[in-house]
Amino acid sequence: IFDKVAHAGCLNAPNIRYRQSPRALFNGDLLLAAHAPAGRMFVLLGDFTGHGLPAAIGAMPLAETFYGMTAKGYSSNEILREINAKLKLILPVEMFCCATLLDIHFKQGMLRVWNGGLPDGYLLRASDGERLPLRSRHLPLGVLEASTFDDAFETLPLATGDRLLLMSDGILESCNDDDELFGEQRLLAVMDANRESSDLFDEIQEALRAFHGQILDDASLVEVSVID
Repeated sequence: IFDKVAHAGCLNAPNIRYRQSPRALFNGDLLLAAHAPAGRMFVLLGDFTGHGLPAAIGAMPLAETFYGMTAKGYSSNEILREINAKLKLILPVEMFCCATLLDIHFKQGMLRVWNGGLPDGYLLRASDGERLPLRSRHLPLGVLEASTFDDAFETLPLATGDRLLLMSDGILESCNDDDELFGEQRLLAVMDANRESSDLFDEIQEALRAFHGQILDDASLVEVSVID
């Protein structure tokens, strides 16, 4: 049932690459993408507290709201507010959803981003290699009442060839056999060493594999390329 709801979007679009456990739902990670009116794309990466059925119970209405409202032409702000209100209503107090929502306007060359509780994402510029962090500036979804919820997006210019990178905290918080965390510094070192932007997604996966001796099953990594 969940697969039918969660994969109703455009995760198979040629400009999206992602690495997610086949059992992602059962560790709380959720990845949604949909084409929006006027040549836009919405991408949402969510990470629910908890695992298994409790995470699935929150993920179902989130996915349904995201896809249903996108198809009807609602704005990213309206979608975010509705998801927050719904999760606040149905989730127990100790449960919430850390999330990043990207609102990408390809024709206008504009990114609007909202991050509540996920690790920094990155805008990687094709022109000069600049790396802009997409920081968490909000509380997670499902924490605040509608009256105090902040749906303010950050706006950044985009150009063809730019890349957007998102990840759940499973990437940074994963441990090796010596109980060391992979951490932000290792991730940034991989980015610094990158010479060909199209290789970065594979290089991060390779660094994780080298660090752990295996690819992790409880982490999500997403790359969205800006195309014409």
